[in-house]
Amino acid sequence: MRKIWVFLLVATMLVWTGCSGSSSREADSGGEGGTPKPGGTIRIALQSDGKTLDPHKATDAASMHLIENMYSRLMRYTEKYGEVEGELAEKVEVSKDGKTYTFTLRKGVRFHGTGRELTSEDVKYSIERIIDLGVRRDHFSAVDRIETPDSHTVVFRLKQPMAPFLTYLAYPMNAIVDRETVENHDGSLDRADAGSGPFQLDEWKKDQYLRLKKFSGYYRPDRPYLDEVVFRPIPDETARMTALRNREVDMILDVSAKEARMLEQDSSVEVVSVPGTFWEYIGLNTKKPPLDDVKVRQAIAHAVDREAINKIVKLNRATVLKGGNIPPNHWAHADFTLYPRRDVAKAKQLLKEAGKENLELTLKVGSDFPYQVDAAQIIKQQLKEVGIDVKVSAQESGIFFDALGKGDFDMAVVGWLGFVDPDEFTYNLFHTGAPWNQQGYSNEQVDALLEKGRTVGDQEERKKIYRQALKIIAEEAPMVFLYVNERTAALNGTVKGFDVHPTVTTLSLEETWLDR
Repeated sequence: MRKIWVFLLVATMLVWTGCSGSSSREADSGGEGGTPKPGGTIRIALQSDGKTLDPHKATDAASMHLIENMYSRLMRYTEKYGEVEGELAEKVEVSKDGKTYTFTLRKGVRFHGTGRELTSEDVKYSIERIIDLGVRRDHFSAVDRIETPDSHTVVFRLKQPMAPFLTYLAYPMNAIVDRETVENHDGSLDRADAGSGPFQLDEWKKDQYLRLKKFSGYYRPDRPYLDEVVFRPIPDETARMTALRNREVDMILDVSAKEARMLEQDSSVEVVSVPGTFWEYIGLNTKKPPLDDVKVRQAIAHAVDREAINKIVKLNRATVLKGGNIPPNHWAHADFTLYPRRDVAKAKQLLKEAGKENLELTLKVGSDFPYQVDAAQIIKQQLKEVGIDVKVSAQESGIFFDALGKGDFDMAVVGWLGFVDPDEFTYNLFHTGAPWNQQGYSNEQVDALLEKGRTVGDQEERKKIYRQALKIIAEEAPMVFLYVNERTAALNGTVKGFDVHPTVTTLSLEETWLDR
């Protein structure tokens, strides 16, 4: 695909989730293992099953993996982290003031269910549906109106420049859907397919498997190579590794540090790692005493030994975050250090100054993510040493994430995955009233900086803005940033052309083939 560059485009799946150092596998058609062979079924193991097939509602990683290859978007991520290119858009024009985006659509793109051609009206309908449903409304908060001057031209009029606009259009869940299919299913796509992507829905047996089949009407007649993609939820680590070794699955999409260490010893398995985007933290509820006191939060931030948790839980494969949450492989990484090492004395002093010694707090964690449960137990011991008695509550993921959304927690161990633009790392998590700001954090100076960061086109200026904002956030500690993980997958030797991408997207399945 031709890459599309515009003056506002700057380098850089909103997801909740709870190594061998080889480079990313390129997704080009002929670069790996000879000439691609068409046909076959690839079987992919996931940690859990998805909750919905509606791209505009999905917030969990598993659902996104099931969905993304069923749909197309205006833009898409490339194999280079932070770069986007046209997918449905063959041409993009941006006005000098950065407030008008004109997209020329690819012709001949057809929907799976109705077989009709995708048009500009479908683009308009889809973006407006995203806004109406609210899950990712903020991605398009700058949109004033959407115009469709003809069937293959879409014009977005923005109220103000939006630096990450093209990146958000490439976000896999901001998909273009078939209005007729949505209406035929009474507005729900929870178990339906309204896409135009390389694969279409064949069958979904909840907690057993989801099977996609090649879409014969895909606009690229020579893609995909695969006949079928089968996703299998296998929650247990040992069971996943056994399934891979026994050739019951061809790939574990996202492996833990423990799995990677063990699978590296198996010559029949290829373990591939790249710098990742999955960062983890302790969320602190700033609306509930005693965590409404910044000194208490700072005490916890100083009391936690990130290096020890990394060593024990991540086997030293993660990169400790000593300042902000934007990882070192990102152009907007803020290179400051507030928490160079554990400081028990400082933590005790801060608690004494706050008059909040001998505290009792509950630390919630998702039971489906054993590495986060292990981290929670270590955090419990570390905080006990500074006078904070912690009760660890491991909850089923649905209950856990529901509690987070309602603010029903003191502390929580959790992580985010798939962020690309610095706006994703910050705005929805730390702006007052933002949809994913479960901690209830609010700071007027931070709000102003994050609002400004969205509108500035110059990358260096944006970097300075986010560094300033993250320094304030890290100091006030609504989150205790822990570490960012490598992105690691495990594959058997038959899988070719799959791109192990930092965001864990599986869109390169369009280019994947099996050497069998």
